[in-house]
Amino acid sequence: MIVAVPVMINLMKITLLLSLTAIMLLLLIWLTTPTASEYSVRPLTELSTVRQIAPDEWIGIVTSGENSEAGTVLLPRRASGPEFESGILPASRGFLTPEVCGKCHQENYTGFLLTSHARTSMEPRTDTIPGSFEPGRNMLKTRDPHLWFTMTKDQAGFYQELTVEKDLVRYEYRRSIDLVIGSGNHGQGYLSWEGDHLYQMHVSYLKEMDQWVNSPGLYIDGTADFARPVPGRCLDCHATWFAEDVKSINRFDRSNYVLGVTCVRCHGPGHEHTAYHLEFPDADVGKQIVNPARLSRERINELCAQCHSSGEPLAPAFAYRPGEPLSAYLELDLSADDSGNEDPHSANQLARLMKSECYRQTETLTCITCHDPHRNQRGDTAGYSKGCHQCHAPESCTERSVTGSAIDDRCVECHMPSRRDAQVRIEMASGTVTALIRDHLIGNWPEASDHIRKKISAASREKSRAVPGRVSSPEVLE
Repeated sequence: MIVAVPVMINLMKITLLLSLTAIMLLLLIWLTTPTASEYSVRPLTELSTVRQIAPDEWIGIVTSGENSEAGTVLLPRRASGPEFESGILPASRGFLTPEVCGKCHQENYTGFLLTSHARTSMEPRTDTIPGSFEPGRNMLKTRDPHLWFTMTKDQAGFYQELTVEKDLVRYEYRRSIDLVIGSGNHGQGYLSWEGDHLYQMHVSYLKEMDQWVNSPGLYIDGTADFARPVPGRCLDCHATWFAEDVKSINRFDRSNYVLGVTCVRCHGPGHEHTAYHLEFPDADVGKQIVNPARLSRERINELCAQCHSSGEPLAPAFAYRPGEPLSAYLELDLSADDSGNEDPHSANQLARLMKSECYRQTETLTCITCHDPHRNQRGDTAGYSKGCHQCHAPESCTERSVTGSAIDDRCVECHMPSRRDAQVRIEMASGTVTALIRDHLIGNWPEASDHIRKKISAASREKSRAVPGRVSSPEVLE
């Protein structure tokens, strides 16, 4: 003990010295860190790392990696000349708004408004943007501590603001969120007008994490890119109509569009249909309109394949008409087994379904066997399971011997699990995130079944503990 006391005293001195040193270093950093008042504020366009580019330049820049260095900023270059105005009105082509259809089909219209199709493109409002604008939650910080994004709003609109700090100058830039893309079930992207050209914004929203993230794809954390052009093919899957300048990549009539994937995208142009039934209000059979349920299996699935399959467009956006062969408008890629196309992104849902034994062994299974476009089925696993029960008796499920009847409403969770989609990659400061999307390959997924079995077992135990003295139902075994 006599020997140990000096050693302990020395250790205490060393510890105290190290603590004082750490405090001094922190104080030095604090004293040398510029405060907000010490920065001068300048427009972002004065920063040397900013490039203002034309729409046709963007793809070459990002594929070559010219935008990969931290701090790089891409902004759209505003085109000169008058803005594009189309002489074609959507109503003249039969692209009626859903409100017109709702006058006679009120129940279907009311249910449709709650669906993802109706909400896949919207005007920006507080109720259409789930991401938070509250201080502390409205920022996207990046691996570059001198570059960050802030989401703000005021009475005039919603914005994404970019701040870059360099050499005691704070460069600032603000873009308006002009259109919302995506229902928010998985996430959302945002579009912004630069004159009559439409661009994707750098920041998106991811529902699973409930936070702002870099947009998926070719967006690099620590950089900023507001120059990605939005072509007509993108809008073709997120809207009913946009008047497009087909000679340009991303030029549209700003006052001439119909948002949401609405009634006419599945039923065809509605102007002749409405004209007929206004003239003959007592007619009880729909005329001059497509009823998808009466189409062939191939034509039904092609309605959905417009957007839920990958492929190369063969015709301008919004040209396809329901009931016509899709092959004249879109060259489908149904190679679901290719290494680059194995993931369950919406781009190959039909391919994944067609690979399923359930699809191969029947001639009646189509997309609308399970999906009702007129109502919101989000999270309705029991409802989807009823479709499975048309061919598969619940009693035949091998899991029933373990879970009892509690498994009867979980068919989709076991046989069509949600999986990480490597094609929807989001780069963040903390690492890469991949989206969680339902796979449409119906099959046996042992890991998914094991997960659901454990969930049912845990729910059973919790129920038993919640009611003292009650014995678990014999249908749900531990």
